[in-house]
Amino acid sequence: MQRTNMARSVSSYISSSSTSTATAPSSDSRPLTPGSQLSSTGTEETVQFMMVNSLLSESYESWLQHRRVFLQRGIYHTFMQHAHGRVASRAAEPTSSGGKTQDAETLTGDELLSIVKPMLVYTGMIEQLQQLFKPKKPVHIEPIKKEGTSSGVELEPWEIVMKEKLLNVKEMVGFSKELISWLDEINSATDLQEAFDIVGVLADVLSEGVTQCDQFVRSAIDKD
Repeated sequence: MQRTNMARSVSSYISSSSTSTATAPSSDSRPLTPGSQLSSTGTEETVQFMMVNSLLSESYESWLQHRRVFLQRGIYHTFMQHAHGRVASRAAEPTSSGGKTQDAETLTGDELLSIVKPMLVYTGMIEQLQQLFKPKKPVHIEPIKKEGTSSGVELEPWEIVMKEKLLNVKEMVGFSKELISWLDEINSATDLQEAFDIVGVLADVLSEGVTQCDQFVRSAIDKD
């Protein structure tokens, strides 16, 4: 039941993200001014929390369906937090005129990469964990009853695989070494296309009419 509730929360979050452009602008989509704060539903932590919820409650196929939206929301909120911090810093300067938030259209690809890279790293780590714990194709495993339940609720096939992998110490140690190597690779990325490719989401980015990686980032920032 807990996994089901988590999966529902992810679906609800994705639905709200998908329909946000059709509703009136929310408080976290308006330009930030000194002293303003992101709403409780518009924080970077919300995006990260929902990614973890997806890892713990959904199959890899479901993650793939949501991944592009997660990426868009993550980029948007990372940029908003960056802009908020910049405005607050400029407002604190005696010679500051108050400052304005940065316009994504005026930033170069390198500047955009610098701003959104932390979220790309986080998304990439979730992707690595998804690939480790989840079968990429449906697997035929004899369902088993969840421990400690009397309702006869059965584990999903991907849950069984994930449980087995978590108990495989050798594989987990090997994964930690691979992840360190992956982190070195993503941190050394020199442009957006390389970064998205390393994360494993380049196909998501260059879809739905998007032909340039910086176009996707600017669109994600302006989406809400």
